Amino acid sequence: METIKNRQIENSGFTYIKIPLLILIACIFIPKTVLFSQNTNNSKACIECHKKLVQKEFAHGPAGTDCKSCHTATGEKHPLKNVVGFTLIKQGSELCYSCHKDTHTTITSNKYIHTVIKKKKDCLGCHDVHSSDNSKLVSGKTPTLCLSCHKKLDKKIKKATLIHTQVTKEGGCLECHTPHSSKVKKLLVSNGRELCLTCHNKIVTSGARKLANIGKMLKDAKVQHPALKKKCTSCHDPHASKVANFLKAPYPTGNYATPLPENYELCFNCHDSDLLALKNTTTATEFRNGDKNLHFVHLNKEKGRTCKNCHNVHASANDHLIPETVKFGNWDMPLKYISLENGGSCAGGCHKELKYQR
Repeated sequence: METIKNRQIENSGFTYIKIPLLILIACIFIPKTVLFSQNTNNSKACIECHKKLVQKEFAHGPAGTDCKSCHTATGEKHPLKNVVGFTLIKQGSELCYSCHKDTHTTITSNKYIHTVIKKKKDCLGCHDVHSSDNSKLVSGKTPTLCLSCHKKLDKKIKKATLIHTQVTKEGGCLECHTPHSSKVKKLLVSNGRELCLTCHNKIVTSGARKLANIGKMLKDAKVQHPALKKKCTSCHDPHASKVANFLKAPYPTGNYATPLPENYELCFNCHDSDLLALKNTTTATEFRNGDKNLHFVHLNKEKGRTCKNCHNVHASANDHLIPETVKFGNWDMPLKYISLENGGSCAGGCHKELKYQR
């Protein structure tokens, strides 16, 4: 009986110390973010609750190591529902620039600044601040990320029959555009023509086609198409098109076309459409014999000859963009054009030598 009584006393003593002991254990093991979040300087305490924020492959430097470089305590208890325990030290891009000073200097030194930066002052439009699955902490891959804002371009691409290779390949947008700012319009990485020639300075294979080395053609030429002296995009759409060769408007690609203005819409953006419509003129074209319009003669037939039968649309060693030969099927047809002071002559594969004088 005495042994049992003593055991009961011992158990009763354990009961007295059990509750304080549990409280002590709780203080040791319950995350500090719950109990002391407003006072701790240990960012690991933040991560105990917010670990998902830094779990992706690429982590922002301060995230998880120095949370207070961006966040500051409000003095309110945290975490509690509908209570703001922390706030940002600065707002928007100003917070980012407090560390990324070189980036800020580079951006503001350029004339053209990405709208999301200039007007919205929001780096978070493109970047994740804690961690990301993509390098440079971008929140998505291009072109998907870019097209999430550029919705008109997205619709155009989806409706197009031809899409520029750079537009669809991952990272392709950044081969032509800079994401922050540029000295060139449209945030291009360089002047439009120079930019195009970084790729088109060699023969480019596209499916079954081989595209000419435009860079070499321009370098060797005596005459360049005036539209090219400004930019390639005078005629070509750099993203996508419903017209062959990424042209901005209809243009006949074969050797023959019906002589209708809409078939030559691209050309008539610059050239006088009367060169197709008028049998006689002294103003619409210089390719005439007196007032006899020789463009009208060539184009207005049942099988009207097209521009490419006589002209290279980019550049040529001869006046008026007339090349030495033109492709007619598999045949390199010679033109044997001679430019004269007030006219010229042609003795090509189409006819015997004929002269014209204005």
